[in-house]
Amino acid sequence: MSAFARVAPPLPVAGTFSYAIPPELAGRVVPGTRVQVPFGGRRLAAVVVGLDDAPPPGVSPKPLLRLLDDEPVASRDILELGAWVAGVTGCSWGEALDATLPPAVKTGRATRSIEEIVLVSDPRLARPQVEALQGRHEKQARALRILAERGGVAPVRELMDQAHVSRSPLASLVAAGLCTLRHVPASHDPLLGRDVARTLPLALTPDQRAARDALVAGMARAFESGPGGPGAGRGFLLFGVTGSGKTEVYLQTLAECVARGRQGLVLVPEISLTPQTVRRFRERFERVAVLHSHLTDAERAHQWRRIRRGEADVVVGARSAVFAPVPSLGLVILDEEHETTFKQQNVPRYHAREAALERTRLCGAITVLGTATPSLEAWHAAQDGRLEVLRLHERLGGGRSPEIVVVDLKVEQRRGGRFSFLTDPLRAAMEDALARDGQVLLFLNRRGWSPVMLCGRCRQSLRCPHCSVSMTVHRRANRVICHYCGTERAPPAQCPQCAGPLHPLGYGTEKVEEEVRQGFLHASVARMDSDTMSGRGSHEQALADFAAGRTSVLIGTQMIAKGLDFPNVLLVGVICADSALFLPDYRAAERTFQLLAQVVGRTGRGPRGGRVVVQAFDPRHVAIRTGVAQDYEAFVAHELPLRREAGYPPFARLVRVVLHAPDEASARARAAALAGHLRAPPVEDVDVLGPAPAPIGRIAGQYRWHLVLKCAHDAAVGAALARLAGQVAPKGKVRVLVDVDPVGML
Repeated sequence: MSAFARVAPPLPVAGTFSYAIPPELAGRVVPGTRVQVPFGGRRLAAVVVGLDDAPPPGVSPKPLLRLLDDEPVASRDILELGAWVAGVTGCSWGEALDATLPPAVKTGRATRSIEEIVLVSDPRLARPQVEALQGRHEKQARALRILAERGGVAPVRELMDQAHVSRSPLASLVAAGLCTLRHVPASHDPLLGRDVARTLPLALTPDQRAARDALVAGMARAFESGPGGPGAGRGFLLFGVTGSGKTEVYLQTLAECVARGRQGLVLVPEISLTPQTVRRFRERFERVAVLHSHLTDAERAHQWRRIRRGEADVVVGARSAVFAPVPSLGLVILDEEHETTFKQQNVPRYHAREAALERTRLCGAITVLGTATPSLEAWHAAQDGRLEVLRLHERLGGGRSPEIVVVDLKVEQRRGGRFSFLTDPLRAAMEDALARDGQVLLFLNRRGWSPVMLCGRCRQSLRCPHCSVSMTVHRRANRVICHYCGTERAPPAQCPQCAGPLHPLGYGTEKVEEEVRQGFLHASVARMDSDTMSGRGSHEQALADFAAGRTSVLIGTQMIAKGLDFPNVLLVGVICADSALFLPDYRAAERTFQLLAQVVGRTGRGPRGGRVVVQAFDPRHVAIRTGVAQDYEAFVAHELPLRREAGYPPFARLVRVVLHAPDEASARARAAALAGHLRAPPVEDVDVLGPAPAPIGRIAGQYRWHLVLKCAHDAAVGAALARLAGQVAPKGKVRVLVDVDPVGML
């Protein structure tokens, strides 16, 4: 019986550490269990990753303190997946494993209630209280305002996150008698308690049938070859135009997986898609579990334990559900695989697409990447034969490609008079759709009322005092707010630089909503963005109202642009298609194309067809022309040669190193030192770009400098990470962030 345990602590430390197993725990400490160990003068919970008969040479292990779990919390495949994540992202094995466990599983404090903060007075009357706090207690004022906007009640943790505050300002509001705290029962059946009508499999088109049969055959090969075998981890790119029936292919393939005694994972990029997705899968499967960030800790722990006990045949969740403790995984589906939200932005900075492919290899399963607009990485992998492409060419159910109207906003501006982003062609199309009892989606990927306040004299915009960005006007709240650090204030009467007049410039979703309400008095209007969808169940309620016809015009950011299926949508209006086209990011054109193609696909799904009005200042840009036409292959034929020439993904891999410090000199000096370390001697097949100020040079009072490492192949990424090892620990007040395969460069 092994006498020593190797553990991986959840800290940024390399390697594993050996501890002696006390006699009373002999046979109970096994790989995947958590133990408490002494480490650096403190006690840590760490996952056991292996057992040994003898300690490493020259090491005298201390005894571990106690066993924290009666049974393993990490299975063999999760342990191996954690090691893989650590290797490809540069974090430690313990940090990777820590990310696989829900907080309540780690703490053991999964209560059946959640703590809420409640406004004492009527939320509609809270403005004087908010104004009384402004200028003296800004964090309290911000929290109180947001609480009132949410209807006067919110889970404490959610309000802290949304308001960018600690618990202290909330405690002050309670002490002042403005709010109270309460504990309420937490549902252990989120999104699953509603009755749904069972549905039968639909007849498949020839394309759908061919795709389903190819996936079933791929599963059979993977199951036969077993973990790590030649058929395991095979990836399939299900490339289908919007409305072509990808979900039905998912459902029927999952049914085959379940019939063979295995379970399936379905990963979606947006919480807003989860209610509709869960409903569709519950209509076919009795045992469905959900995992996403809007669950309470208790809810997530309950779902996690159901999954581990094998009580769910299908698990639906966001990015982190790739680590769900599915006992016998047979299939992972990434819906809308191109979405950047599949990339984790905190340690460990994994991409769910790559993690899914690795996990299915470890489990003897397959991965399906579904999308109408594949990421260029996935498309390139398919062209190289690393993914098998399955095509769905046509829309289903009487749907047909919508009529496209393109509006040149420069021409509209020159017409004279008051310019509005609700142009005459868009208004006319809205009137027609509403007159026909149809519904309208209006898309603008910018929240707030106006993104800029510009001085008419010095032409400077009102900037956040802590970030290198303009502050956004939120008229309903009567505040200007920084969308990066949460700082807010009352809109100033004059320019702080020259005392000139300030004018709001540009449009956000709040302003679009205001103009629609004024121009279409009889229409029922709703808005979906992170300002309005912060409450529990808000996404589900908004989509339910739209599905039932209680909302006729839905205005929103990218959360309405993908994955939603509403046959009565007769019009989609894109307010400004090129709003993000000229950001300093090599993916800007790709993202613009993807968003356009996805939002165009939200209409034309019923027998009455549909229309799309796309407004842009540069409607002839290739991303807009091809996006409007949903012509993916024309876009990649233009974009891929540019990427190849510049040496950017998918023809190389990037490692971005970002340095944060409260003073710019420290960030710049540490960046220069790191660059020198990487260049002397140079790492083979790695080009070092920079150092330079990050495009957003300051966030939340921290100055930001960055380096970008262009790596010619996977081995070069590993060599770059090896060179960085030991060089990225915090020094003084400078923090270093390493992001492999970044999805954003700002």
